[in-house]
Amino acid sequence: MRLVGTRIFSVAAVLSAALVAGPMTAAHADDCDQACQIDWAWTAQRQNALPRTGFHDAPRPLRWAPSGTLIRKETTSDYVVEGKPVQAVRVLYHSRTSRGQDVAASGVVLVPQDRTRPAGGWKVVVDAHGASGIGAGCAPSLMRDLYHGNQMVRFLEQGYAVVAPDYAGLGTTGRPELLNKTAQAEDLVAALRSARQAVPGLSRDWVLWGHSQGGGAALGFAERQVRRPEPGYLGAVVTSPAADLTTLADHVANTSPYGGFAPLLAQGAAFSNPQIDPGRLLTPTALRRLPVTRTGCLNVTTAVYGDLIGSTLVEPGYSTDPQFRGYLRDNSLGRARVAGPVLFLQGGADTVTPPSVNQPVAEALRGAGSDLDYRVYPGLEHDTYNGVTGIDDGAMPDILAWIKTRFTTAPAE
Repeated sequence: MRLVGTRIFSVAAVLSAALVAGPMTAAHADDCDQACQIDWAWTAQRQNALPRTGFHDAPRPLRWAPSGTLIRKETTSDYVVEGKPVQAVRVLYHSRTSRGQDVAASGVVLVPQDRTRPAGGWKVVVDAHGASGIGAGCAPSLMRDLYHGNQMVRFLEQGYAVVAPDYAGLGTTGRPELLNKTAQAEDLVAALRSARQAVPGLSRDWVLWGHSQGGGAALGFAERQVRRPEPGYLGAVVTSPAADLTTLADHVANTSPYGGFAPLLAQGAAFSNPQIDPGRLLTPTALRRLPVTRTGCLNVTTAVYGDLIGSTLVEPGYSTDPQFRGYLRDNSLGRARVAGPVLFLQGGADTVTPPSVNQPVAEALRGAGSDLDYRVYPGLEHDTYNGVTGIDDGAMPDILAWIKTRFTTAPAE
């Protein structure tokens, strides 16, 4: 699940796709043993990483300020997408943990560089990214390609500004509350507010787009929007979201090659709820490898745990631990109405967040009174890799058309 994540493929395929330089081909990578795959993953991560500087360090002490207050900004041309430099404004801003604690979070703001600012300002798409890992260096704002910058560019080409937050803990402390819908919703709202302070000329109106973990974050925001409206919200696009977390947690723990999600889930949940003990959830073998998640991002973790699945990966209590299962249950979506409209897109061939898991979520959201358009795309996977097309790339024309309609015909709620 990009359940978690943005770039989940077969381990070897992902590594070969991610490694942009080097003589080896995808076919060679498929023949690579686990040690080789781990080496590939680390090499790809290092090649794509930007240096983490003091920009991402929260002030000490962090003096309280309203959520969304800008702490600092910087303009950078460090990002390269599809072979072209992309100028962006990095932001560090105040957000909130799920328990209401003031915390610093980071992200980027992009505006079209080849267009004149339109009257009324740049219309905004807020990007909730899929899982990238749980280490401080796993923030998309610290990746040269912005993690899925090729998709962000599609929005820039249509004249939209993109606000792309890292979830708090990515880029900053390395303790993100993975899949906590309350914390993630706050990060999205706070990023938007800080972006308007950092970049003059953003419009009031905005649309939310989230994939996998980000799809769950977007639905979490839309659930909150019913109770605590944020001005200018026009609707959300969610693609193969991580929504039914209890079912997905069991699915990835027992499905190769997605076992690496189990330690990320266990540790990320423990960051949110200290009563959750990864030692009760993971086998001794899996627990010994857990330190890799401090610095290794999603592809590294997937490779390191590539030989573990089911009973070699998780303890029998993984499915029954009351604190962990309570965390997954409380952060699942579908029980309450969400503010819409929502375009819910699902890959028919998705092996990470399968249709069998997400269709009941869509039906539950409709049953709760949500304005939701659910569409399944036959043959589309979770992500694009080695000739397989993912839901965001395959459905991008429909995503762009739907967002254009929201901006041109619908008043904000």
